[in-house]
Amino acid sequence: MTTMKTRKNVPWKHWKQQKPSVHQKTLMLKRCGKKCFLGSKKSFPICKKNTCTISKKGVYAAYIRARQYRTKGRKYQSIATRAKRMIRKL
Repeated sequence: MTTMKTRKNVPWKHWKQQKPSVHQKTLMLKRCGKKCFLGSKKSFPICKKNTCTISKKGVYAAYIRARQYRTKGRKYQSIATRAKRMIRKL
């Protein structure tokens, strides 16, 4: 009898529930500034919604997404590098 292996959870699990919506991103940019975003303007948010606290899940999600997009341009490579540096610090 073989047993099923349980899949290990990824570090960015439940980021979907914590990430800010489009309107919340606009408010966050006004209140918190650029520290809550790794990309330009309102792209790659890393803070939890309605707060200015940086979320480890958000940084992981930004890192994974930037790695997926990096073939499209150099800016995604720099976002991935910044996110990786932040992951080590958190």
